[in-house]
This record gives sequence, structure tokens and C-alpha cells, in this order.
Amino acid sequence: MKLLSFLQDGSVKPGVVQGEEAYDLSAVCDSILDLLNMHGGDLSVVQAAIDGNKLASAGRLDSLHFRPPVCYPRKLLCVAGNYVAHIEEGGRKIQPMHTQAPWLFCVPPTTVMIGHREQIQLPPKYRKIDYEGELAVVIGRTAKGVSAEDAHGYIAGYTIYNDVSERTPYMTEHVEQMNRVSFWYTKSFDTFGPTGPWLVTQDEVPDPQDLTISVKVNGEQRQNCHTGKMIFSVYQLVEFLSSFLTLEPGDVVSTGTPAGVGSATGQFLEPDDTVEISIDGVGTLENQAVLS
Repeated sequence: MKLLSFLQDGSVKPGVVQGEEAYDLSAVCDSILDLLNMHGGDLSVVQAAIDGNKLASAGRLDSLHFRPPVCYPRKLLCVAGNYVAHIEEGGRKIQPMHTQAPWLFCVPPTTVMIGHREQIQLPPKYRKIDYEGELAVVIGRTAKGVSAEDAHGYIAGYTIYNDVSERTPYMTEHVEQMNRVSFWYTKSFDTFGPTGPWLVTQDEVPDPQDLTISVKVNGEQRQNCHTGKMIFSVYQLVEFLSSFLTLEPGDVVSTGTPAGVGSATGQFLEPDDTVEISIDGVGTLENQAVLS
């Protein structure tokens, strides 16, 4: 099942995909977050509404105004340095710190996240805007102290996240050693978190470590990797995070990007560039960069 959020008549509405069309879930829930809060991973209420022909059409997918699938999660948690090749392309060697615990950061979901086909706004003083295609996990029910073996039961599904980054943020360009401040500054610009196009329920992704991530910019391949190469698997990340904080329904955990980013290749985003991120079984997230 594919769940989504879309903008219609000035309001964000929940929806479900059937073929090439979306159907409005407003008769079932107020939002996808509301749906997960009420039902977690049990989406039989949605299937019953579909089977009973109780849902109005929201229109064809190619004409829909997508918003982030969960609009918005309580928490947007991101993992850095979760692929060996990505660490090495940055000129670093694998150290114990890379494999002993995930490198985590948070960004503000309400201002960062945008939907499929919405525009990435490049700030007027942009320097080196990078793309990072990532598999993202959506939590289905409250998780605290969950083991990796049981983690799948707490996952609602998966989506795609583009961890857009400004590698040389203008507001800290006077800082001599940025790594002693925070690379959070590179990640939290408005619109720098495209997410979507939808949430694919976990029953349609039997093994999150058996997926290919492909990133193209203007049709040119930039990233191509397998999720089996993660240092910390999806289930290990849920275990680690839930060991010290409570994961809540709708929370999004983006699992890190593979090699091929602009900071390694020197190929950064420019106005009018289009980024396409495809993940097996999940879909394709497409966004164009524009000058704000």
C-alpha cells in the first residue's frame, strides 16, 4: 500500500494510491500522521474503505500536488556516514568511531521537508549545493527499547529522502574550523529535505537491506548503490535510537547516503537542475532546484 499527502483547495489531505490515481482518505483520518497515531501498522481500516468504495478520487498522480508523505513528523532524524564508500570519498579512513555508533543529527521537519515535484529553493548566496539520496524509515508505533530482531514490527513503511546540503554555508563562512561547530548548518536550510513521493508500507519491502538506490541529476547517473552496504542496518538504527529516546508514530529516520555526492565529484546543483532519486520498490522522488 502507498500512502501520501497532497495539497487540495489550500489544505493538506491524506491519500492512498490505487494504480495511477490517488484517493482521498479524509473519511478515514485527518492526516497520515493521524492514521499512524490511531492504527500504527494495522492499516486494515484503509483497505476496508477501499474495498467498500468509500473513498473519493483525488485525481491522477501525474496531476497531484504532492506534500511530504507524513506532513509533518514529530521528529526527522538523519544518519551521516552510514556507507563506507561515502566516508572514504570524503578523504577519510574508516575509524572505530564510524562503526561503534551511528552519527546522528536532527533537522526541523516543518521548514525543511517538501514533497515530490516541489522545488528546492537555493538561497541567493548559495555556494556548493549537494544532493544525497537516502532510504528513509517511517515509524508506525511507539518504540522504546526495541531490539533489532523486533524492529520490523514498529516500522510503518519506507520513503525516499534527499538530504540536500550547502557545503559552504554563507552564514558560517567566517568560521575557520567548521567541523568544530556543527555540520547541521549545512542541512537545515528551508526546502532542503525533499521527501516522498509516498510511504510504501513495510509489507511491500520485505528486506530493506536488499534495495538499490539510484540518483540522477538531469538524467546523468550520480549515485548507484545497494542498501546492503550500510554500516548500520535499518533495524539496527531502530534499536539504537529507541535505546535512549522514544520513537513515535510518523517519525522519519533517514538512513544515510552512499558514494557519489557532489562534494566528492565536484558536481554541485545549479538552478534548474532536476534530481531524481529512485529506490527499488519505493518509487522515484523528483525535485527541481530553483533560485529563491
